[in-house]
Amino acid sequence: MKLLSVLLLLLPVLAPAQTAHQQAYWLRLMVRTRLAPRLTLHSEFDERRFVFPDQQWQFITHQHLHYRASPVWDAALGGTLSWQPQKGISVPERRVFEEVTATLPLPGRLRLVSRLRVEQRWLGQLAGSDLADTWQYRLRYRGRLQLDYQLNATWKFRASDELLLHPDSFDQNRLYAGAERQLGAGFAAELGYLHIWQQRPAGAGYYARDVLRLTLYKDLSALAAR
Repeated sequence: MKLLSVLLLLLPVLAPAQTAHQQAYWLRLMVRTRLAPRLTLHSEFDERRFVFPDQQWQFITHQHLHYRASPVWDAALGGTLSWQPQKGISVPERRVFEEVTATLPLPGRLRLVSRLRVEQRWLGQLAGSDLADTWQYRLRYRGRLQLDYQLNATWKFRASDELLLHPDSFDQNRLYAGAERQLGAGFAAELGYLHIWQQRPAGAGYYARDVLRLTLYKDLSALAAR
């Protein structure tokens, strides 16, 4: 296990010619609406952009319905639409996903959040300079471990590691660290750094992506409770 960790750390050094470094920023809005005591709808809208040059990377939106079975267990069913520029064309992707999350309290103000998500993806295809009428199907598994630290009623800090895998290959790994601040009346803002190590198409090396992500949260259930 230690040898594997060392090899992963050395990958950028071992194959620098095959690693493309990119910088980006993501602007995300998440709205959470409580439909019933155990049922919540999460709506996400995410604009992702590269820095050099400043251009769109992807626009993606998720809609997922969560059922809180207990203080520990949460299950969700969701759908995703996204558009990504390729050769001057906005190429779509459609997803359906299922996930289960376990939230475990730890000593002090810490808690461990473990999430497993399975995605069924349909990727739009290009035919020359136009969109084709066909879709490529890909199955993907995502496992994430996250550690939260609640400093006080205003500030929360978190760090996470998420591994994304296809049934037959590695897709990407995402390391994240950020801070969330409560702004009152169901509002919160989170700023964090995301490092993405991702397989490039056709096995042509890897992307090493540094991302600054700003998230705005709005909890509509907080207004309903007033």
